[in-house]
Amino acid sequence: MVDPNFEQALIGLGKKQDSKTVLKILVHIRREVEWPKNIENITKLREKGCLKHLVGILQMPQKHILDVCLSILGNCIMDKGCARETIGTYNILSPLNHLLRHFPKEDSINGRIFRILGNMCHHRDQWANIILDRKPHIVMHIVGFIKSYSKDDIPTEEKFSEASAIMAIRTLRLLLNSQTVMPLIKSYGVLKTVGSLLIKLSAGWQESKANEGVLNNIIRLLYDYSRYHCYNSILEMRNTERGDSLIHLFNVLLLSPKKIVKIIMNFIKISQLKSELPVPEICDKFIEEVMKKNYDTEEFKSECIEYIQCLCYLLEHPANRNIERCANCLPLLVKVLKSLDKATNVEIECSILLVKTLNNFKYEESLILEQLKCDVVQVVLSKLHWVVGNSETLKIGHKRVRKRKGSQAMLTDLEFYIEDSLDFEFSFYKSCNRCLLSPRSPPLSDDESALTAHRAYDRSPSPCSSVASNDARTWSPPPRLSPSPFSTPRPVSSPRPFSSPRLFASGGVADDSDSDDYSPVCSEADPGEEFALEEEEEEEEVSMVEEGEFEETEEVSAESPPYEASSTKSLKARLIVEISKLILTYSRIRPPLPELGKEDLLLALIKCSDYSSLQTSVTVINAICRILQSQVYLIPLMKTTFIENVYSMTSFQHPSCTKCVDHSCVGRLILRRITELAESAVGKGDIAHGLLRGSDEDKRKLVLTIPYIFTNKSILAKLMLNCGGLGVLMGLLKDDSSLKERTIKVLCALAAKRLEIANPKEVSIDAGSHSSTDLHPSSEESSCTVEFELDDGSRLQTNRAFLMEKSEFFRCLLDGSFRESGETVVRLRDVEMKSLRSLVELMKNEDRIQKTVRGLDTRTLLDVIALSDRFLLPRLCARLCDCVERHKMSVRTAPAIYRWSLESRLDLLRVESVAFALVARVSDKSRTAMFEGLFALGHDEELIGDIEGLLVRYLSRFRGVAV
Repeated sequence: MVDPNFEQALIGLGKKQDSKTVLKILVHIRREVEWPKNIENITKLREKGCLKHLVGILQMPQKHILDVCLSILGNCIMDKGCARETIGTYNILSPLNHLLRHFPKEDSINGRIFRILGNMCHHRDQWANIILDRKPHIVMHIVGFIKSYSKDDIPTEEKFSEASAIMAIRTLRLLLNSQTVMPLIKSYGVLKTVGSLLIKLSAGWQESKANEGVLNNIIRLLYDYSRYHCYNSILEMRNTERGDSLIHLFNVLLLSPKKIVKIIMNFIKISQLKSELPVPEICDKFIEEVMKKNYDTEEFKSECIEYIQCLCYLLEHPANRNIERCANCLPLLVKVLKSLDKATNVEIECSILLVKTLNNFKYEESLILEQLKCDVVQVVLSKLHWVVGNSETLKIGHKRVRKRKGSQAMLTDLEFYIEDSLDFEFSFYKSCNRCLLSPRSPPLSDDESALTAHRAYDRSPSPCSSVASNDARTWSPPPRLSPSPFSTPRPVSSPRPFSSPRLFASGGVADDSDSDDYSPVCSEADPGEEFALEEEEEEEEVSMVEEGEFEETEEVSAESPPYEASSTKSLKARLIVEISKLILTYSRIRPPLPELGKEDLLLALIKCSDYSSLQTSVTVINAICRILQSQVYLIPLMKTTFIENVYSMTSFQHPSCTKCVDHSCVGRLILRRITELAESAVGKGDIAHGLLRGSDEDKRKLVLTIPYIFTNKSILAKLMLNCGGLGVLMGLLKDDSSLKERTIKVLCALAAKRLEIANPKEVSIDAGSHSSTDLHPSSEESSCTVEFELDDGSRLQTNRAFLMEKSEFFRCLLDGSFRESGETVVRLRDVEMKSLRSLVELMKNEDRIQKTVRGLDTRTLLDVIALSDRFLLPRLCARLCDCVERHKMSVRTAPAIYRWSLESRLDLLRVESVAFALVARVSDKSRTAMFEGLFALGHDEELIGDIEGLLVRYLSRFRGVAV
């Protein structure tokens, strides 16, 4: 709400008053037009037409009235409407020029006029053009003012305040645009004059930190002029009255390091000689300042991260990468990178910049080797642990991610892109660049963009598998040319170069009101503790997905939201990309570096492939595949759990889960690269030598990974049989050691994935669809019966002729030369009533055998099978065995069936039980429990012999096949 007294003052301003009254009115108005607090009052003043009266007051001779009036105009012209009206309607430039001529040495008047001029030029470049065209005296006066201020011996009457000097420098900066840049530099000598003032004040700042405000504005002016890439700027600054002012930028480097480095980087693009710019001195200064600090203190991180950033930006330009200078910087950069131990946004950004700087030396082998001497691989590994943790396993737990209509798993196209192209990296590069923005270096100061947002990848609906290419290479294409963090669009017809957000919110310096910123893991189901034969019908198959896995589910929408540039996740994703690129550079070193083949590094990279967007995954997998092209890493990796962990990724944790699809694609791709190494001539020879001549410990480690990586069955058979790999596995199975569980897992992979042994449940015939030729319809009309008496005294009466007709055993027993042929009550030893009754029922209902079997418990059914074998019913026995395989074989019953087969000495279902244990599609925990139950039976030798015999039988099929 407008103050009534303020409105009265505005009314009084339009009336003819004496000088004393005018002064009172102006003082009252001045108190009510503070910017931006009193914007409404300024608008009211303009609407009342008071600007005309204020411009008119500038004709008065009284200095104190002029001071207050200029102060009011300075605030009002910060409003664009007021500026347009005072210049276009009331021609304020003429009275201002007149005042400068009549009061050339009045500090207060000069300072206020400079402020008004700067505020006008801030709104429109057109006003700057008008000033230079119509009132050049104003510009000459400002330049002369700065010359006077830069004199060593200034007369008393010519001494000006620091505030007036700041306003003069600011005005010269705001007068700058694409049309005035050359006149200001060449005709008016702005840079030569300002450079001379820089030389004078820089020495005093080094001693007592004096004149910081003036120096900050000088640096800002030089930065704005440097953005126009005019070579005359360098010439003018090198030829001031006091000498080369560019050298003296080094003296005030710590006052505004980012701005000064940006000035140097802009001048580098137009400089003709390296000696024109003080790059060596600036680099040495940054190194000196960083080395002074204690790396373990917060003081270092808060004060010197800026210096490290500036040093990295200087080294980013090839012209600054002197071999000697870079060699001196590298140990320091690695040391600083190691000292950053907190995953804050600031430290992550600094780490990104440091890693990218290290990678800038990828074409100079001596500098790469210098980095490796500093143990840089372990340092970047610690940064990966920021993202994925410090786990030594590859358990990537996740909720089930359900696919929505129109969405696509992130890596379902992964194998297609890689295998369908001879150039692995280039194929990805082309596909990703169509839909992703490459991460760019963080800018240096508040005039550059802080971060580049990652756009979500628009996934294409292509299959995840394709024909493999054996000639896939992993040479990277040239990196995308992205703008330098110091670069600014070259001014053309635009009125002023753009300004952008700051790199660090805390790194900027707030300007006063007269600056140019006026406007504003899945659970498992526990198996039974005992493999009891008394259980009713078991579940047919234990699913790989146990209970409890469907409780938490996430959905993936077709369009993912873009990442926020300032988010920690986006920063970590960029850090992963830069580290992957650096590791890719190290992977090209010959001979290969042992550090790159370490299990912990590769596991961390694999985990990172699941972290963010497709671009991140592609870059990380690219680095992994490049490492795995080297043969020297094969045997060391086979002696670790790395290959086993990667193989585990290929198994699905959840049905219809896009995350599981992504993990499976990554796992298969990495295993394929390892397979190419292992099945090569060198790989086969090294592994065979290790199995034949290696130590027992090495043999055990090798055989635990061979089935995971060999897809060629002939090579696999020779390694397992000819080289003794299978014998080593059986030895591990006999030993009750910590490797027993891993041995079981690898044997199952060998049987199911490599030898493709069929699951008995899947290959059994349909028992209900066959009729037996030796079984005939029962004769219910026969009146001759026989009664069987069992050991417990119970009796079962049945048709005598029916039994004789069905079984040769009963025909000989009941109608032959035996004593029982004349008896009506026949004693049967070692037979249970339930089993005998079930047998007779099955014999009578042969066409409904499946339905009858499903009503029997496992123990009774096995007893019936034994009776059918004892009573010479081979076809019924075979059909019942088939029913057991199809309907009764499960995780809980397999050990019981195997024990029955051994104890009954029939050997029926013995091999089938072992085969089911090896190839059944169940979870690892259920399979382990099943084998524990098998070994708990106490028939270890028979069990191991059966496993070995089954594997040998299948391996022998491929032993003679040509490789």
